Amino acid sequence: MEPLSLGLFAGLGITAGVMAGLLGIGGGMLIVPGLFYLFGVIHLPEASLMHMAAGTSMCVMIFTASSSTWAHHTKGHIQWSIFRSVIAWIGLGVVVGNLLSNRLPTDLLELIFGVFLLAIAFKIFLGKQKSNEESEAVQAPSFAATSGIGMVIGFKSGILGIGGGALSVPFLLYCGLPMPKASGTSASFTLPIAITGTLSFMLLSGNTELIPWSTGYIYWPAVALIAPLTMLGAPIGAQLSRIVPADKLRTIFACLLLFISIKMLWGTSYINFGGPALVH
Repeated sequence: MEPLSLGLFAGLGITAGVMAGLLGIGGGMLIVPGLFYLFGVIHLPEASLMHMAAGTSMCVMIFTASSSTWAHHTKGHIQWSIFRSVIAWIGLGVVVGNLLSNRLPTDLLELIFGVFLLAIAFKIFLGKQKSNEESEAVQAPSFAATSGIGMVIGFKSGILGIGGGALSVPFLLYCGLPMPKASGTSASFTLPIAITGTLSFMLLSGNTELIPWSTGYIYWPAVALIAPLTMLGAPIGAQLSRIVPADKLRTIFACLLLFISIKMLWGTSYINFGGPALVH
């Protein structure tokens, strides 16, 4: 890759890390669309752009999730009993989602991801984050809830290449966990999601393109640049979060997601009315 491309990947890593630390989110919602456009810049095969972005994002998540899980564990913010009951179903959902994504065109995956980001942006604009900080009664989820929610969380992660926090945090709050434990337990889900997803994107990808420096849908130069910089940027974002008001942070993040989602949706052949789509 050219020096400019290396700099763009490094910039994506540090930006995703800062935003993750600043807003308390997984970096996948920024890394996947960022990689999608950067992989286009370095001329990876157009038919594999979203697949490569999702797979590479999953691999990066192994490093960030390891650090986050350990940090939450040391603070006692992980409800391991719920983790043990749901994690097998999440792993199964990841594999099913990955197998489906391998059979979908990159243009359709771009549309699905754009709609997902649009929904998250409007949810942030219109809703208030709920907290059960005063609740101590943890409700053990039923088998049906555990298996169903676990499959849905894993499926969404497997098809989009991101963590499951958008679904797992509300589920854990419903179970009666206070917000710190809901966030921590949700973060603990991300590590097995990332490991299972990475193996799936490597071994089950069905990718027949001969792309240098890649295995399946994992592009290793991007992993090597982005992963350490996201871990470097997260503490910086955490420090900034103490300065910027929480409501303003949520508005900024929602605006960013709205911009990215519109850009992705407008670039698909399904919605682009005026010009050629980025991917055919």
